[in-house]
Amino acid sequence: MGGVVSDRMGKRFGIRGRLWGLWVVQTVAGLLSVLLGRIGSLGGSVVVMCIFSIFVQASSGLTFGVVPFVSKRSLGVISGMTGSGGTLGAVVTQMLLFSGDKFSTQTSISLMGLMMILCTLPVSLIYFPRSGGMFCGPYSFYEDSADQDYRLLV
Repeated sequence: MGGVVSDRMGKRFGIRGRLWGLWVVQTVAGLLSVLLGRIGSLGGSVVVMCIFSIFVQASSGLTFGVVPFVSKRSLGVISGMTGSGGTLGAVVTQMLLFSGDKFSTQTSISLMGLMMILCTLPVSLIYFPRSGGMFCGPYSFYEDSADQDYRLLV
């Protein structure tokens, strides 16, 4: 689902659309996590958990929709680092928030949501000289250059 959203946003708005889509979906997932930690009923928790799950999976697809723009030559390495980074983040979150008796489960889930939101903020700093970023377009030198010219510069 996230890959489809990324492709549609990319087709319509370029890399700017892909980055905005990633930022919005991950931020909503973080907000849903905060909400999940605050809900007191089982039924409400199940509904929010299902919606949260959809947004988490979509954010993964959106993340991998941006990966090919990092480096076409090193696509496998970048994909591997991206996937392992997600796993590392899960392990760190588990150790910080869910091991021991420091926080209740509800508080830990809400804090995890806040961590998701904070870790999503740097997406706004991503900038590709050939494609642009969330807030600005491509570097003017690259606008008219062919792909082979770009490969020669890198």
